[in-house]
Amino acid sequence: MKFLFCCIVAFLFLISCESKEPIEVKQIESKEMVTILPSLKNPSTKDSVVISVPIEFKVTMNSSVDYVVWLYRVDNKTLWDEVVDFQVYKKQNKTDPIYQLDFDESSTNKPISIILKERNHLISKKDAQELLKKNNITRSLENLKFGDTIKLTTYDKFRNENKALIYDFEKIKDSIHFKAIRGKKESFYVVKKINW
Repeated sequence: MKFLFCCIVAFLFLISCESKEPIEVKQIESKEMVTILPSLKNPSTKDSVVISVPIEFKVTMNSSVDYVVWLYRVDNKTLWDEVVDFQVYKKQNKTDPIYQLDFDESSTNKPISIILKERNHLISKKDAQELLKKNNITRSLENLKFGDTIKLTTYDKFRNENKALIYDFEKIKDSIHFKAIRGKKESFYVVKKINW
C-alpha cells in the first residue's frame, strides 16, 4: 500500500510539473542606441532616411540543440538581406554580425542575449530633423553616405519620448521566427511578435 501511495504521489508530481519548450525567446526593452542611417536599399533616396531600431531578445535553450536560425518578417514579408534590412549581434560582441546561434551541452539553460538592428523603417528627413533637434544633435542629414551613422538615444528612452512614431511602427505586423535544429531531422519553432 505504501508503495502504491508513493507511486501515485510521484505521478501527480510529474504531471503537475510545467514542461518547458526546447527554446524560449523573450523580448526585453533594449538600452542600445537608435540611429539614423542613409537608405541602403536605395541610396538615391533624397527625402527620407532610415531609422535603425535595436530589438533585444533573450534566447534560452532548455534542451540540447545544435544551432538556432531566424527569419525576420515585416508586414507578412520575409526580409532576406541580413546586411541591408537588418543585422543580428550577440550582445557581448556588437561589432560582428551573426547568422545563427551555435549551442553545445554547456549552453543549455543559459540565456544568450541577441540584438536585432532593424534597418527597414524609413522616416522623412523632416521627422528625422525633429528627432535630431529633440536630442540636441547638430549633424546634417544632407549627403549622408554609406557608413554614416547618427546616434540618437537609447531605445528605452526613444520609446518613451516618441510614442507617435512607435505607434506607427506597431501598425505593421513585424515578427521574428526562430528555428532550433537538433540533428538532421528535429526542429523546434518559436514566433515572436515584435513589440515596438
